[in-house]
Amino acid sequence: MRIRLLPGERVLVRTRPNPLPLAGPVVAGFLLLAVGGFGLGYLARPDLPAGVAEWQPVLLPVVFGVAVLVFLWVVGRPLLRWAGNRYVLTSMRLIHRSGTGRRSEHQINLSAISQLQTDQGLMQRMVGSGTLIADLGFDRAHAYRHVPQIATFKDYVVQAIGELPLTRMFDGVDMEIDPQYARGGTLRVQQEWRDTQP
Repeated sequence: MRIRLLPGERVLVRTRPNPLPLAGPVVAGFLLLAVGGFGLGYLARPDLPAGVAEWQPVLLPVVFGVAVLVFLWVVGRPLLRWAGNRYVLTSMRLIHRSGTGRRSEHQINLSAISQLQTDQGLMQRMVGSGTLIADLGFDRAHAYRHVPQIATFKDYVVQAIGELPLTRMFDGVDMEIDPQYARGGTLRVQQEWRDTQP
Protein backbone atom coordinates (compact mmCIF):
# COMPACT_ATOMS: atom_id res chain seq x y z
CA MET A 1 0.00 0.00 0.00
CA ARG A 2 1.51 3.27 -1.10
CA ILE A 3 1.62 6.41 1.02
CA ARG A 4 -0.57 9.24 -0.16
CA LEU A 5 1.69 12.25 -0.21
CA LEU A 6 0.46 15.75 0.47
CA PRO A 7 1.10 18.49 -2.11
CA GLY A 8 4.82 19.30 -2.04
CA GLU A 9 5.63 16.33 0.20
CA ARG A 10 8.35 13.83 -0.73
CA VAL A 11 9.63 10.59 0.82
CA LEU A 12 13.09 10.96 2.36
CA VAL A 13 13.63 7.57 4.07
CA ARG A 14 11.75 4.27 3.95
CA THR A 15 13.08 1.46 6.16
CA ARG A 16 12.22 -1.59 8.26
CA PRO A 17 13.19 -2.00 11.91
CA ASN A 18 16.59 -3.51 12.60
CA PRO A 19 16.41 -7.34 12.57
CA LEU A 20 18.15 -7.61 15.97
CA PRO A 21 14.92 -8.75 17.75
CA LEU A 22 14.86 -11.77 15.42
CA ALA A 23 18.11 -13.18 16.89
CA GLY A 24 16.31 -14.93 19.78
CA PRO A 25 13.62 -16.57 17.62
CA VAL A 26 16.22 -17.73 15.08
CA VAL A 27 18.35 -19.39 17.79
CA ALA A 28 15.19 -20.94 19.27
CA GLY A 29 14.25 -22.16 15.78
CA PHE A 30 17.57 -23.98 15.38
CA LEU A 31 17.13 -25.60 18.80
CA LEU A 32 13.60 -26.70 17.86
CA LEU A 33 14.86 -28.18 14.59
CA ALA A 34 17.57 -30.10 16.47
CA VAL A 35 15.16 -31.43 19.11
CA GLY A 36 12.48 -32.23 16.53
CA GLY A 37 14.99 -33.99 14.26
CA PHE A 38 16.29 -36.03 17.16
CA GLY A 39 12.75 -36.98 18.23
CA LEU A 40 11.71 -37.96 14.70
CA GLY A 41 14.92 -39.93 14.21
CA TYR A 42 14.36 -41.78 17.46
CA LEU A 43 10.75 -42.63 16.55
CA ALA A 44 11.80 -43.88 13.08
CA ARG A 45 14.18 -46.50 14.50
CA PRO A 46 13.22 -50.14 13.85
CA ASP A 47 14.33 -51.31 17.33
CA LEU A 48 11.85 -49.27 19.42
CA PRO A 49 10.47 -50.71 22.66
CA ALA A 50 7.31 -52.74 22.11
CA GLY A 51 4.97 -50.19 23.73
CA VAL A 52 6.28 -47.34 21.55
CA ALA A 53 6.64 -49.40 18.35
CA GLU A 54 2.91 -50.11 18.07
CA TRP A 55 2.19 -46.33 18.29
CA GLN A 56 4.92 -45.44 15.77
CA PRO A 57 2.54 -44.79 12.81
CA VAL A 58 0.60 -42.30 14.96
CA LEU A 59 3.50 -40.72 16.85
CA LEU A 60 5.59 -39.81 13.79
CA PRO A 61 3.00 -37.47 12.14
CA VAL A 62 1.91 -36.05 15.54
CA VAL A 63 5.48 -35.18 16.57
CA PHE A 64 6.18 -33.77 13.09
CA GLY A 65 2.99 -31.65 13.17
CA VAL A 66 3.70 -30.33 16.68
CA ALA A 67 7.29 -29.47 15.71
CA VAL A 68 6.10 -27.55 12.63
CA LEU A 69 3.44 -25.63 14.60
CA VAL A 70 5.86 -24.69 17.38
CA PHE A 71 8.46 -23.64 14.79
CA LEU A 72 5.94 -21.41 13.01
CA TRP A 73 4.86 -19.87 16.33
CA VAL A 74 8.38 -19.25 17.61
CA VAL A 75 10.06 -18.19 14.33
CA GLY A 76 7.38 -17.43 11.73
CA ARG A 77 5.25 -15.10 13.84
CA PRO A 78 8.10 -12.71 14.86
CA LEU A 79 9.42 -12.78 11.27
CA LEU A 80 6.02 -11.75 9.87
CA ARG A 81 5.66 -9.05 12.53
CA TRP A 82 9.11 -7.66 11.65
CA ALA A 83 8.44 -7.81 7.90
CA GLY A 84 5.16 -5.91 8.33
CA ASN A 85 6.78 -2.91 10.08
CA ARG A 86 7.89 0.17 8.14
CA TYR A 87 9.27 3.54 9.18
CA VAL A 88 8.77 6.29 6.60
CA LEU A 89 10.16 9.80 6.90
CA THR A 90 8.74 12.36 4.51
CA SER A 91 9.47 16.04 4.24
CA MET A 92 6.39 16.71 6.45
CA ARG A 93 5.60 13.56 8.47
CA LEU A 94 7.07 10.64 10.40
CA ILE A 95 5.00 7.50 9.72
CA HIS A 96 5.04 4.07 11.37
CA ARG A 97 3.14 1.30 9.59
CA SER A 98 2.73 -2.12 11.17
CA GLY A 99 0.89 -5.34 10.43
CA THR A 100 0.60 -7.73 7.52
CA GLY A 101 -3.06 -8.81 7.48
CA ARG A 102 -4.48 -6.07 9.65
CA ARG A 103 -2.51 -2.86 9.13
CA SER A 104 -2.20 0.08 11.51
CA GLU A 105 -0.55 3.42 10.86
CA HIS A 106 0.70 6.15 13.18
CA GLN A 107 1.64 9.57 11.78
CA ILE A 108 3.31 12.57 13.39
CA ASN A 109 3.63 15.92 11.66
CA LEU A 110 7.24 17.05 11.88
CA SER A 111 6.06 20.50 12.92
CA ALA A 112 4.54 18.94 16.08
CA ILE A 113 7.85 17.48 17.31
CA SER A 114 9.38 19.58 20.05
CA GLN A 115 12.30 17.30 20.92
CA LEU A 116 13.98 14.10 19.72
CA GLN A 117 15.69 11.59 21.99
CA THR A 118 17.49 8.33 21.29
CA ASP A 119 17.82 5.30 23.56
CA GLN A 120 20.21 2.40 22.90
CA GLY A 121 20.92 -0.80 24.75
CA LEU A 122 24.30 -2.54 24.61
CA MET A 123 23.38 -4.87 21.74
CA GLN A 124 21.70 -2.02 19.87
CA ARG A 125 24.87 0.08 20.13
CA MET A 126 26.84 -2.79 18.61
CA VAL A 127 24.60 -2.89 15.51
CA GLY A 128 23.84 0.86 15.37
CA SER A 129 20.10 0.61 16.02
CA GLY A 130 18.03 2.18 18.80
CA THR A 131 14.76 3.73 19.87
CA LEU A 132 13.84 7.19 18.59
CA ILE A 133 11.49 9.07 20.93
CA ALA A 134 9.58 11.98 19.43
CA ASP A 135 8.41 14.33 22.19
CA LEU A 136 5.24 16.15 21.17
CA GLY A 137 4.88 18.24 24.34
CA PHE A 138 2.06 18.12 26.88
CA ASP A 139 3.39 14.75 28.17
CA ARG A 140 2.86 13.12 24.79
CA ALA A 141 5.58 11.12 23.07
CA HIS A 142 5.85 8.33 20.52
CA ALA A 143 8.65 5.75 20.43
CA TYR A 144 9.98 4.20 17.22
CA ARG A 145 11.74 1.00 18.31
CA HIS A 146 14.70 -0.73 16.67
CA VAL A 147 15.31 2.05 14.13
CA PRO A 148 18.35 1.04 12.02
CA GLN A 149 21.29 3.47 11.96
CA ILE A 150 19.58 5.53 14.66
CA ALA A 151 22.06 8.44 14.60
CA THR A 152 21.75 8.88 10.82
CA PHE A 153 17.95 8.53 10.92
CA LYS A 154 17.75 11.17 13.69
CA ASP A 155 19.94 13.50 11.60
CA TYR A 156 17.55 13.09 8.67
CA VAL A 157 14.58 13.92 10.90
CA VAL A 158 16.36 16.99 12.31
CA GLN A 159 17.28 18.13 8.80
CA ALA A 160 13.68 17.68 7.60
CA ILE A 161 12.40 19.69 10.58
CA GLY A 162 14.94 22.42 9.81
CA GLU A 163 13.67 22.64 6.23
CA LEU A 164 10.05 23.23 7.27
CA PRO A 165 8.65 26.71 6.64
CA LEU A 166 9.45 29.01 9.57
CA THR A 167 5.88 30.31 9.97
CA ARG A 168 2.89 28.11 10.80
CA MET A 169 -0.71 28.94 11.69
CA PHE A 170 -2.10 27.56 14.96
CA ASP A 171 -5.61 28.47 16.08
CA GLY A 172 -5.50 31.60 13.94
CA VAL A 173 -2.30 32.92 15.57
CA ASP A 174 0.95 33.28 13.65
CA MET A 175 3.80 31.46 15.34
CA GLU A 176 7.43 32.19 14.54
CA ILE A 177 10.00 29.44 14.91
CA ASP A 178 13.43 30.65 15.92
CA PRO A 179 15.74 29.57 13.03
CA GLN A 180 18.54 28.80 15.51
CA TYR A 181 16.37 26.13 17.17
CA ALA A 182 14.94 24.87 13.87
CA ARG A 183 18.46 24.06 12.66
CA GLY A 184 19.15 22.23 15.92
CA GLY A 185 15.99 20.15 15.61
CA THR A 186 14.17 21.70 18.56
CA LEU A 187 11.20 23.89 17.72
CA ARG A 188 10.32 26.75 20.02
CA VAL A 189 7.31 29.02 19.69
CA GLN A 190 7.91 32.66 20.50
CA GLN A 191 6.19 33.81 23.65
CA GLU A 192 4.42 36.86 22.21
CA TRP A 193 1.33 34.94 21.21
CA ARG A 194 0.86 33.71 24.79
CA ASP A 195 0.65 37.29 26.04
CA THR A 196 -2.30 37.90 23.73
CA GLN A 197 -4.24 34.89 25.07
CA PRO A 198 -6.95 35.50 27.73
